[in-house]
Amino acid sequence: MKRQAVEVETIHERASATPEGKRLVPAVAPRSATSPASTDDGDASLRGRQRRFAAAVTTAESLPALLGEADAARWLTAGPRLTAIERLDIYRHAYHARLVECLADDYPVTQHALGEAAFDELCRSYVARFPSTGPSLNFFGRRMSEFVRQRAPEPLAGRGFVADLTALEWAIVEVIHAASEPPLTAEGLRDIPAEAWGDVRFQANTALRLLELAHPVNEYLQAFREDRSPAIPAPAASATVVYRSGPTVWRMDLTEPMVVVLSALVAGDTLGSALSRAEASLVGVAEAEVVARVTTWFREWVGHGLFVGARF
Repeated sequence: MKRQAVEVETIHERASATPEGKRLVPAVAPRSATSPASTDDGDASLRGRQRRFAAAVTTAESLPALLGEADAARWLTAGPRLTAIERLDIYRHAYHARLVECLADDYPVTQHALGEAAFDELCRSYVARFPSTGPSLNFFGRRMSEFVRQRAPEPLAGRGFVADLTALEWAIVEVIHAASEPPLTAEGLRDIPAEAWGDVRFQANTALRLLELAHPVNEYLQAFREDRSPAIPAPAASATVVYRSGPTVWRMDLTEPMVVVLSALVAGDTLGSALSRAEASLVGVAEAEVVARVTTWFREWVGHGLFVGARF
């Protein structure tokens, strides 16, 4: 079981300008691309001005501006060289550029695979579909894989590969931020009677994600990290576990029998049930070899901190 480390910087909050639980873009009637709707409700209070400004700034750049020239001039001050609407557009562009920047920080390998222009277009489509709604941007990109797979605009080269790659990259983000408990150790297993092992259930580390994908994206990600300029691979089933051990995030590829056993254990099945599920993928392997393999897998999984508890 070869595993690769992910360098993790100090966890930090990425602040958003969007208050939690509120979508600042107001519900308005559909409008054409040539005639922006007015949001001038006449509210001249500070709160009204702030609401109007926020709605205009956070409107997706793919949509017409919520404030037209006349409205912007009424509520905003023109500069010596820029009109009121031009000054507003600077903030609007900066707001969306920050969202794209955060997505690029979460999905650097996807950005490499697509190229900057295509990635930027994908991100702006994502922002329009899933605008920021919270005070932190740490989890703003959580729906990217879903978006790529189901909603991203056509054409998108290698849609399935990109969806799998973003799933892997997001698993890394989740594991970085997930809480974790002290890992289960070999000493913690010594009190389990030999006859009870088949009934043991293991508690998985909360900083663990198990992925079964249709493309070898972990191999691609590792090649990218090693500056090998990888080509987009052909479809091929793969399974990878992403987990954090101490301050380090690890990625480990799994064989078919390994992922069957580990996914069952993570789901809460007993060890005996998990091993029974793997029988079909171990047909033709001698019993002694099966025992040796499973023993090795289990020893490494415990040693790597994939579990935090055991009960029977």
